[in-house]
Amino acid sequence: MINKTIERPPSEIVQGFRALLSYDSITCAISDCMGRFNAMTSDMRPLFEGIRIVGTAVTVKTLAADLAAAFKAIDVCQPGDIVVIDSHGSINTAFWGENMTMSALNRGVIGAVIDGACRDVEEIRKIRFPVICKGVVPNVGAVAGYGDVNVSIQCAGVAVSPGDIVVVDGNGVVVVPIAVAAEILQKAQRLLETEHLLQEKIKAGATIGELVNIDEVFKAAFSYQNKAVERD
Repeated sequence: MINKTIERPPSEIVQGFRALLSYDSITCAISDCMGRFNAMTSDMRPLFEGIRIVGTAVTVKTLAADLAAAFKAIDVCQPGDIVVIDSHGSINTAFWGENMTMSALNRGVIGAVIDGACRDVEEIRKIRFPVICKGVVPNVGAVAGYGDVNVSIQCAGVAVSPGDIVVVDGNGVVVVPIAVAAEILQKAQRLLETEHLLQEKIKAGATIGELVNIDEVFKAAFSYQNKAVERD
């Protein structure tokens, strides 16, 4: 299945998330605002330090060792898109390389997020094209004509749909579903704008435990456990 057109978030929403890049750990704030969900697994690694991007997901579902869908996804991308590849966790075949990077740049693609491996890392690092993946391996897949473009996928433990907003910084990757993007943007803006108030109190000598009243948290948890035991 090849879907050439997708629903995209309003440009002002995407730009709003990009504006958050002026802060440091924005993926942490965004994950907090989504109930601590939608962060990809910790084995997703950047090819080089300093990757900080926000873009719209163009999704790829592959069969192991077949690059056809990834090739086609690049062709349907628009400037500012991020290619997100579901390779079912296969780390022994590369699903991205130098020629794909050059092709992606021709389409205005700003990054690739791969639930698998890539190759040609020296060349990609020189180009400074953002790639986040699970590993590096020399052998590449064939182009056999299998796979889907712009369908719902999973990538590193997170559901990703075409048009979702992908955010990457030094902490990892988070995915904001298009349906709640405006709401999460507002929450993240408020959180990041007010976080300094908490930090000022810590700098003045308070501890994080004091500020969240950690004793009351333990007390509530202990009470819940006792009630559960009584019900049993």
